[in-house]
Amino acid sequence: MLAVPLKAGDWSNAAERRLLSVKGDPFLLARWERVVFLHFAVEPETLRPHVPSPFELELYEEKAVISVVAVTMRQFRPVSRVSLAAWPFALIPRQAFLNFRTYVCLGKEPGALFLWGWLSRPLRAPVPSGMFGLPYAFAALRYRHEHETGELSGLATAPTMSGRFAYRASVDARATYARSEPGTVGEFALERYTGFFCRRTERCVFRAWHPPWLQVPVAAEIEDRSLLDTAFPWFRGATLIGANYAPGFDHVRLGKAHQLAGRRQRRHRALSTFFEMP
Repeated sequence: MLAVPLKAGDWSNAAERRLLSVKGDPFLLARWERVVFLHFAVEPETLRPHVPSPFELELYEEKAVISVVAVTMRQFRPVSRVSLAAWPFALIPRQAFLNFRTYVCLGKEPGALFLWGWLSRPLRAPVPSGMFGLPYAFAALRYRHEHETGELSGLATAPTMSGRFAYRASVDARATYARSEPGTVGEFALERYTGFFCRRTERCVFRAWHPPWLQVPVAAEIEDRSLLDTAFPWFRGATLIGANYAPGFDHVRLGKAHQLAGRRQRRHRALSTFFEMP
């Protein structure tokens, strides 16, 4: 299935309406900064067994797309002073995140399906990976996203998984950041404001809102992908097809994670905010 060719502003406006339609959302504000998107093409037949129902895989130029996204998050603050779920996030000064996602739709709502995520350990607290059945692990994440000098690089290693993920890219220090060109893989992958994920057997949805991404395509090189190839053997045939860099946003509105309609919601849903970025 091909993504519906809407403009970036249309995606953003629709996402804002969806977020505000849910009682209690948004509950948290955050800053997303210096974001690198690395896009890989995968044969649809290879990826479909890893996309659970009721999600439907979306294709770009007849290929499935996996994006590896490296982002740093700061300045978490509650939308409401009385939001008990949001206040613990305010204690975290910085959170690095590397997410591994593909693109799906649920009915008429497009989104990113988060298959896995690696997080820097918040406050160096001895919190175990995968709490509450969430698909994440803690990792050492070192990002040098310095668009001022034109140098972008990152390295991820995880104590519970073998291998590394290392990338390098260059960006013009004088680049003008703009919305992705229509029909590009950047538009297909970046203009997503809904996140889907599985928590054990549950299917969950998470929404965020910010203005359309201002980005620039970059030439990227994957120096080491053994962490991904080991964790996901089916990914070994994936090929890099593009990359984007975005300075990010100071004010991102975040909603809680909710189970899909028809199932009872459980506690701890606010914790899902950690690995549904961006």
